Amino acid sequence: MLRLRPIIAVLLLLLSLPLVAEDGRISAQLAETTEPLVPLKQVLGEKTFNEAMATGKYSFATNFKCRLCHRDFFVGRKKDAHDHTFAKVVEAGHGEAQQCMGCHTTGFGVPGGFESPVTTPKLANVQCEGCHGPGSEHIRRNARGGFLAGTDRPEVLKQMCLTCHNERWNRAFDNFQQAYDSYKTAKPGDEK
Repeated sequence: MLRLRPIIAVLLLLLSLPLVAEDGRISAQLAETTEPLVPLKQVLGEKTFNEAMATGKYSFATNFKCRLCHRDFFVGRKKDAHDHTFAKVVEAGHGEAQQCMGCHTTGFGVPGGFESPVTTPKLANVQCEGCHGPGSEHIRRNARGGFLAGTDRPEVLKQMCLTCHNERWNRAFDNFQQAYDSYKTAKPGDEK
């Protein structure tokens, strides 16, 4: 029995190592003094982003509107990690940390986007518009384009992925193209 205590202590230490590494990444993110990340603004550039938002054409519809035409994608994403990102931040005790919101909510820092779980609860987590941008113009065009980061602009859409899945937060995928391609199906990971 006495010999097991050192083994248990070593096992507990080894099990806690990934958490220590993750805490370091989280601490570094929370210590950032720059403005919180707004993926859409970073990808489009400030000038293009501001011009697009100034038109008044782009507003968030929420994934509940998206599901009306894209039900298979809506249902398929319910088990996807993106649909639970804000909950993970809250569980970690950082639900009010603005440095986390750009990648863990939909539209943080974009007019009409996520502000808080109280005022904009339907935009918590990363939903369709978290990657594609506000969907009102897409809906107005009857699903014929209209996204600032749509599938008709794959270079922009890929940059949206890489904005959050960056050097610090790179554990989400080993092969970017494979991960990106898996999102072309209703359930990420399914073969097309």
